[in-house]
Amino acid sequence: MTKVIVIYDSNTGFTEEMANAVVKGIKEVEEEVELIKVGTPFNISKLEETDAIILGSPTIYGSISSEMRTFLESVKESKETNMLKLKNKIGGVFGSYSWDGGWVIRKLRSEMEALGIKIVAPEVSLVNSMIGSPVKIDENDLKKCSALGRTVAKSK
Repeated sequence: MTKVIVIYDSNTGFTEEMANAVVKGIKEVEEEVELIKVGTPFNISKLEETDAIILGSPTIYGSISSEMRTFLESVKESKETNMLKLKNKIGGVFGSYSWDGGWVIRKLRSEMEALGIKIVAPEVSLVNSMIGSPVKIDENDLKKCSALGRTVAKSK
């Protein structure tokens, strides 16, 4: 059985809804999964105990959230000091944005690849609003997120 951890941040609930859909996709292939919101205390060594890592973040002023950035910096520091080993891990990324064209997922992908994690699924980047429009996510968007989860879970 593949162990997958989904770590995300969400300011308005939109990225959290995406994270839940990713988890739903993972569970469709009966994989073990844990969902963690950054800022929730957990032992970073959990990353060593998992086969796959999926990260999700909203775009905040053209970048990943500060909480996700802090988390990634602590992972990078732990890896550099050999306290954390991420060899042979696979992963995926998802994110939401309102105006920057989805840059956040490229940043997340770059960060994960720098850690040695192989991205095995297409990124999912969704517009969470247009100027003057209400924030919403539709069923097709959630299907993309579920497909991301399934693809990563099946790839190990």
